[in-house]
Amino acid sequence: MARICLAWLYAITKYGYPTPVDKMLSAFDDAAGLGFRYVEVEAVGERNLREVEERRGELRAKLGELGLEVVNFAGIFREIVSPDVSERERGLAMLERAAELAAYFGAEMLQTDTFTPPLEFVGARPYSSAVVFGERYRVRVDPAFSWRKFWSTLVEAMRRASRIAAARGLKFVVEPRIGETVSNSDAMLRLIDEVGEDNFGAVLDVGHLHAAKELIPLSVEKLGGRIFYVHASDNDGRDNYHWAPGRGTVDWDGVFEALRKHGFRGPIAVDVGGPDIAARLDEEVVTAREFLERMAAKYLG
Repeated sequence: MARICLAWLYAITKYGYPTPVDKMLSAFDDAAGLGFRYVEVEAVGERNLREVEERRGELRAKLGELGLEVVNFAGIFREIVSPDVSERERGLAMLERAAELAAYFGAEMLQTDTFTPPLEFVGARPYSSAVVFGERYRVRVDPAFSWRKFWSTLVEAMRRASRIAAARGLKFVVEPRIGETVSNSDAMLRLIDEVGEDNFGAVLDVGHLHAAKELIPLSVEKLGGRIFYVHASDNDGRDNYHWAPGRGTVDWDGVFEALRKHGFRGPIAVDVGGPDIAARLDEEVVTAREFLERMAAKYLG
């Protein structure tokens, strides 16, 4: 039976970004109350990471008390793709600490982002705060910026991160997200191929890819067995809202048929949240969980 888990977007929407440990404990209570057995955990930046490290015993005790299992630990540190070598090393050192936490919590995966390239944003910048959907972006590209050089830096950073994860028996995953360096399934596939590590794979983020006008069953076909995890949300195919699956225009039968073809057996996360549904968040999450349980039973067994 597929493992349906609660993604960290729930905690972000309800308790803020980054989510302090006191509110993480509340989010675990909520997850259990909403019928989940599996959850994500996330640390954003060094201060949040340090707080999780200092109170990890308390967090693990709460998880055990509630019968919750962590499937994925995300360490979100922009420094890992910095053009500055010392900053990049600092970011990778923080990611190594996140990998230690992933192992401590019994997770099977370590996740990070590919972040935005070092461009000058005029106005809004993607993910500068929590999750803001429907933003428009304008950028200036510095004449000295080299995409190929930046891409090579990203590949090497992701390769090192994969090895950090592998040393602790973890898979390592990133997800294509609108506005980031890897924003579609083709870029994700290229990154997987160039990193060249067996434990490196993709989070199929259905909401982001659908808003990017991808045909999601084709995205699954491209990434195939390198999809280690699914973030499930829905939207109108225009803005990257994260509604309950079934409330938007995603072809969910096509998505699950494609996942079945490639033998997907990883966890599927309810990745529902954002300011537009905050007032009915719990209702949307339960609707999403029940929908995904039905689809997984029908297609994945």
